[in-house]
Amino acid sequence: MVALIARGISIGFAAGMTPGPLQIFMLMQTLRYGARHALWLVLAPLMSDAPVVTIVLLILGQASKDLLNGISLVGGLFVLYIAWELWQQLRSGVHLPAAETFETAETGRQPIYLNLRKAVIINALGPGAWLFWGTVLGPLVIEAWRDTPTRAITFVFGFYGMFLLTMAGLVIAFHQARRLGTQAINIGLWIGLVVLVGFGVSLIWDSLQGFGIL
Repeated sequence: MVALIARGISIGFAAGMTPGPLQIFMLMQTLRYGARHALWLVLAPLMSDAPVVTIVLLILGQASKDLLNGISLVGGLFVLYIAWELWQQLRSGVHLPAAETFETAETGRQPIYLNLRKAVIINALGPGAWLFWGTVLGPLVIEAWRDTPTRAITFVFGFYGMFLLTMAGLVIAFHQARRLGTQAINIGLWIGLVVLVGFGVSLIWDSLQGFGIL
């Protein structure tokens, strides 16, 4: 049991530290609005993974590659939409509150539930969760469940506990980066924009290659 928990914790840490569209979106929101706002986005996997896990374990294990390619294509397009939205804001000029007042500033801030909804959609449409559960977590959970349901549940709790804690730690670390000043924050946002575009294009590219178009 201890070895199984340790495996879930180690996989959760690796998943939390692995750059992906959700992590980048979450960290950009941290730079703009602070940890109090962005920490809510850490809950996105809990809200989106339940249907992902169910579909992967029940259906996608026997699904065709075209279905996975289609998911990747939709996810890539949505990531590019988020990047376009950020680019429009950066073009018009992003004005961040001072470090000592950003926790209570409301100007230009979207409601938390809107950004949480975006984070849920990013995580649900991105192929990362689907492929991760289909190739790594799924087989481990099934194997543990066949031994005893308690082992499977313990493994899942260990994974998600460390996964969420790791992402929360990243939010807190980037929260401190806000105190470096507006110029440094804007540079970070532009870097995040470039990385978002790169992720979106790579998802679309991989899906088109999968379809045999490229």
